Amino acid sequence: MSIPLPAAMNMQGKRVIVTGAASGIGRATANVLAQLGAELILTDRAVMEETMAEVSALGAVATPM
Repeated sequence: MSIPLPAAMNMQGKRVIVTGAASGIGRATANVLAQLGAELILTDRAVMEETMAEVSALGAVATPM
């Protein structure tokens, strides 16, 4: 899901580590940061395939760890 976000929150050119990215707040944070243009480093103990697919669909560069 994509919602309109203010241009002032642009994260292009920034790298962000998101912990707990497989679900809940971590997953939601990864999706918002992807919309804002951040390069993501995602980590979680659980499988993150769905999160990776979501942020890739938004055009984000994401690296799982």
